[in-house]
Amino acid sequence: MRVFSGDAALRFWRNDRVVVIGRHQCAALEVDATALRGLGVRLTRRFTGGGAVYHDLGNINYALVARRGLGGARRVVELFRIVGEAVAEALGSLGARGAYYRALNDVEINGLKVSGLAGMTMQDRIFVHGALLVGSDLAVLGKVLRVSREKLSDKRFVASRRKRVVTLEEALGRRVAPREVYKAISDALAEKLGLGTEEDNPSGAELREAIRLYREKYSRPSWNLRYIGFVETMLSREELEALRWAAQPSPEQDEIVKEIEESLAG
Repeated sequence: MRVFSGDAALRFWRNDRVVVIGRHQCAALEVDATALRGLGVRLTRRFTGGGAVYHDLGNINYALVARRGLGGARRVVELFRIVGEAVAEALGSLGARGAYYRALNDVEINGLKVSGLAGMTMQDRIFVHGALLVGSDLAVLGKVLRVSREKLSDKRFVASRRKRVVTLEEALGRRVAPREVYKAISDALAEKLGLGTEEDNPSGAELREAIRLYREKYSRPSWNLRYIGFVETMLSREELEALRWAAQPSPEQDEIVKEIEESLAG
């Protein structure tokens, strides 16, 4: 995590083998459930809108929460531009030629998507986050994400628009260390927003709140499989079982959370 000041905070993190769907999406429209289970990929829903994305340890997530008005951004689309341009500049500083921000919420390298943004506006803050394909396994991505089948199409849900993608490592022709990306994005955003950087880790209070949200919301199938009732009769028993499996945390995830809880208690 890198903290700027009282006006903004920028955080980085990585997830291992999970599909993250948007707040208003139906999981059955977005994933191949049997592929998820066969490949050991889990499923979760975020609280912001937008499309489904595949995360693994080759993907870097970044999130900026900023005071409304910082950098002249009073709406989420305005912060999309600031963050998107900063990420494109950061990729350029790492050697990626042809990196640019494409409105509304994409960063591309020579016409291929490398990062997408989502966000929301709160009362006095704006939150924007993105997923950057650094060295992700695109073969797995192609197997677990899918365009909705005709029989499941329903205009009440937000369907993902698939675009051709590229990883940063493919564009550069070399391996990229996570800390290279952290520094490049931090520096680019700090310059755009006129802020200094101060690296730090999540506080105990933040970790406790994250665990509470994990226990009460993000680890629960009732949240991750929201809207599934609308299409349940159209799914096979195998698909339903696979979705229910994917929408629960793995034993390894639960063990990590328990270890953090124990460290906070000690």
